[in-house]
Order: sequence, then structure tokens, then C-alpha cells
Amino acid sequence: MLGETYEHLEIDPGFVAWVKKDKVLEAGSVVVEWLGSNPFAHADPKYAAVGNFMFSPVDEFLQRDA
Repeated sequence: MLGETYEHLEIDPGFVAWVKKDKVLEAGSVVVEWLGSNPFAHADPKYAAVGNFMFSPVDEFLQRDA
């Protein structure tokens, strides 16, 4: 999902509604969804749960893989 336009491909509609309602995505950022297994997933109750979406600022290393 792109921060400036909210353009996205098949992201959970509930997640999109939350992002728009609470304005949690900055214009210069993107949301990345893990398509395979999440490398940060864990089952350790000492740490916060990890979701399948990551908010990230756009920089020169971001590449679109089409």
C-alpha cells in the first residue's frame, strides 16, 4: 500500500479501513505484506505479537518486484 495514494493490491479490507480511518500511514511510506512465512514470527509470550504487515519509509533501496 502506498502512503501518498493508498493504492494497494488485494490487502485485507479491514486493514485498509483501519489505516485510512486512523491515518497511520505517512505519505512517504509504504505497507509491505509478507507473502510467505513471516521471518519475524515467534511464539514467545515475553515479546509483542508480530503481524504480517510492515510499515516502512521509502528510501533509495526500495524496489518494486513486478
